[in-house]
Amino acid sequence: METNNGKYTAMYDCRSKQEYIYRTNKIREISGASRMLSGVYRMFISEAEKHGIRIKNTWVEESSEKKLFDPDSFISEGYNGTVIYEGGGNLNVLYDCRDTYIKANRIFSKMLLERTYSISIIAAGTEYTGDFKADRERLYAEKNRQKDMGTFSVPTSVLPITQTDSTTFLPIAEKKRLHGEYVDMTLESIHKNEMYDGNSGSELSTGVLDSLVLQKGEDSMLAVIYIDGNDMGSKLTACTGNMTDYPGCVTALREFSLHTNEYFVDRPVMAMERCLKEKNDRQAELIAEKPEKAHRYRQIIGGGDEITLICRAEDAMDLVNAYFGELGKTPPLAPGIPNASCAGIAIFHSHAPFADIYEVAESCCESGKKRSRSSGSTVSFIDFHYCSSGITGSLEAIRERQEKGLTKRPYSTEEFKEFIRVGRILSSAAKRSKVKYLGEAAVTGGSVFIAETERLKSRCGKPFIDLMNEYKEKEDELRQLIYDISLVYDLWFKGGNE
Repeated sequence: METNNGKYTAMYDCRSKQEYIYRTNKIREISGASRMLSGVYRMFISEAEKHGIRIKNTWVEESSEKKLFDPDSFISEGYNGTVIYEGGGNLNVLYDCRDTYIKANRIFSKMLLERTYSISIIAAGTEYTGDFKADRERLYAEKNRQKDMGTFSVPTSVLPITQTDSTTFLPIAEKKRLHGEYVDMTLESIHKNEMYDGNSGSELSTGVLDSLVLQKGEDSMLAVIYIDGNDMGSKLTACTGNMTDYPGCVTALREFSLHTNEYFVDRPVMAMERCLKEKNDRQAELIAEKPEKAHRYRQIIGGGDEITLICRAEDAMDLVNAYFGELGKTPPLAPGIPNASCAGIAIFHSHAPFADIYEVAESCCESGKKRSRSSGSTVSFIDFHYCSSGITGSLEAIRERQEKGLTKRPYSTEEFKEFIRVGRILSSAAKRSKVKYLGEAAVTGGSVFIAETERLKSRCGKPFIDLMNEYKEKEDELRQLIYDISLVYDLWFKGGNE
């Protein structure tokens, strides 16, 4: 092996993160897997130090203190490497030499097997030249090469006589007692549960979906909300501008990473919590008598530009509104490019398989991103889907087969405000049965829909008549709005939901 005594820059990336998190329907394991991935790089740095490789990891503090990155100081301080920055699921490290990089990778691989069992990491490295952009281009090229040509396999193959998990096909390693009963567990699920149990102070830490519903069997509708930032790669590139030096580029990227989490997760989550607190305050007397009626949520993932949470279905619209209301107040991460995200909402019964529901929420988010790309990814979009029966295909296939020409989804944030306005007018001006009739007429379309709107003008108040007149020249848009509203009327508009 050729020895290189010059500095060496490296990038680490977790392979198939979503598949690792959502290969199970168990909320405890999903949450534990998310926490495992968010902390795996810190685990690596700690493990490396036990084996004599010291990696400086003070980039957050240095960025907060506005310190300029110095690519040479870590060696004089007695470290073998320094974290350039961590963000977007990647860890960038500058090592004192290539030999240290190879030794660190061996430590990392062994740690992953022992403490996570099945997380797979892609490691890419290149010689340090002092030109950050050139080094970064080579790093990405090497990472993509390994990602395309590398193979992913589970650590242990199984024999025909081995008992395996029915979902992951990993071998059963142990029977553990959970919630009063013994459960077959793989090494992967054991590690995920351990990571979850280590964070038992989190919101709704029981991990049981039924703890979120109002009344199991009667009002058991929940929603998964998946939110992801738009075109963050372009923003990341734009934040360094024309700079090529390590101090300037690394300092800019560190600040970008810190602000990403602040603008896309921390501040919006606080806004959503305020939203639910206001709801609970308005219903304080009722909640004091029946605590189960309190509005709550369960955050599954929250980091970088991505959030996944579970809430009561009736709260989903208000939480998404709160998120985008706060995101709209944040300063641009990259000059001249507004912060934008897309949200997917999947509404479901609490007993439905969570992994399948998450895929629907993710698909809703992606449908918004497709529309957003046509505007340069600078506009936020919201899409939702009501999973009223078994999921028998992709969201695109379901829309093509069941809702083609009927729905206006996905909505931009401005269009979503109009969707809410129309829904509230219908809620205040017409009875539930009349809105449902309108929804059915929207499906039939044509003269039936026109006749139904004309009939209801004589039975509803002035706000309804004014709304119909407002959309007189936009019949198709009104019909699509009313169809979408009728789907979620009982959740979001019945009783004038605020």
